Amino acid sequence: MAVSPSPAPAVPAQALTPVGAATLGPGGGDNPQRAHLAIDGSRATAWRTDWYTNARFGNLYPGTGLLLDMGRTVTITSVRINLGRGSGAGLQLRAGARPARAGLPVVARAGNAGGVVRLRLTAPAHGRYVLLWFTRLPTNRAGTFQASVYNVSLRGQP
Repeated sequence: MAVSPSPAPAVPAQALTPVGAATLGPGGGDNPQRAHLAIDGSRATAWRTDWYTNARFGNLYPGTGLLLDMGRTVTITSVRINLGRGSGAGLQLRAGARPARAGLPVVARAGNAGGVVRLRLTAPAHGRYVLLWFTRLPTNRAGTFQASVYNVSLRGQP
């Protein structure tokens, strides 16, 4: 009687820590000097986009984003993003080997997003770079449109 090997046990997802954050978009992106605040672990600090007169970036740009450098290729299975109080964001999660939007395929999406957004990927994504790309901005307290990103949390395999 032949004995078939049992499958290897699944390795549980681990927290993945980015080594850096930068902005990506027209003109270099919005508020590049504050990008690191999205991954600093503080609930009181955030990266914020510029504010715009409408949800589509004042009809000036196709989007803006926050680019996370993982330092090496990782496997991503889920992402948690705190967008603060606003709602109505259109968001793409992109991952890949090159730090350019064109080189980062979409691996998950969220529409009308706000608060804490949990993205579960249908298939694990592999890459050194992870891009949170906003295609639509939520309304802020001032009645303009702006996204805030607090404490991005990624899980998967290092």
